[in-house]
Amino acid sequence: MRTFDVCVVGPITRDVIRIAGEPVRCMPGGAVHYAGVALGSLGARTAVVTKAAADDAEALLAPLRGAAVTTSCRTSLRTTRFENSYGPERDAREQRVTSLADPLTAQDLCQVRARYVHLGPLTRGDMGPPFFEAIARRGQRVYLDVQGLLRAVVDGEIVPCGWPQRARVLGSIYGLKADLGEARLLCGREAPEAAARALADEGVREVIVTLGREGSLILADGEMHRIPALAPRRIADVTGCGDTYLAGYIYRRLQSDDVATAGRFAAALATLKMERYGPFDGSEGEVLARLQ
Repeated sequence: MRTFDVCVVGPITRDVIRIAGEPVRCMPGGAVHYAGVALGSLGARTAVVTKAAADDAEALLAPLRGAAVTTSCRTSLRTTRFENSYGPERDAREQRVTSLADPLTAQDLCQVRARYVHLGPLTRGDMGPPFFEAIARRGQRVYLDVQGLLRAVVDGEIVPCGWPQRARVLGSIYGLKADLGEARLLCGREAPEAAARALADEGVREVIVTLGREGSLILADGEMHRIPALAPRRIADVTGCGDTYLAGYIYRRLQSDDVATAGRFAAALATLKMERYGPFDGSEGEVLARLQ
């Protein structure tokens, strides 16, 4: 069985993106799309495990395959479909969900081995505790973007929700990424530092809290690292920036144990993604140049 650097797991989506004053765009989406294309473009040996309806799979997976990503798409009755609407400043998003793919299971991963696993659920129904427990038994370094597990779908609307199963999950993952709102919802702590420490107390080795224009902070093995944001030269599309940040962080951690260096690389990668429509498909050199 081939071993990859990174396996990105989650539902791929059909996204409709509406930005005030601009044409409506339809494109693939989800963490597997944004993180997978970025990792493949950077040169990581990348696999994606996802689910989609048979009629949708070929078109949705084409950008990943174009970035040399190996794809394993399990057939689902439906494909997850999101509608993302932004105002002219692109800093506030309204989301609707018009269909959901079947949940992912441990059996969906049986043919893929990787050093790192990037989990990108989009709603709380995408992955359950048995899935996480099976992942933990595989001995891989698992990073979870928690966003989807704090979102329920009610009549097509995204509704923030708690995560009652988290005690069964947090001890089985290595790293967790959340934005500040998600971290507060998880922990009930206002300050990002306090939220990060509370999550670490529940067994997570590395906690990443993204803070938008204020940058991000990373708590790793008891040490807090503050990562400044990089100002974009323009803002084209912010969809997938969080997925791209975590992809950049994992990519750099493949090469080094330096957490702060990985955080700065991730911040630069997310900024470059923000400046274009669709996923980041540039090179590592482009990211390093932005850091200079």
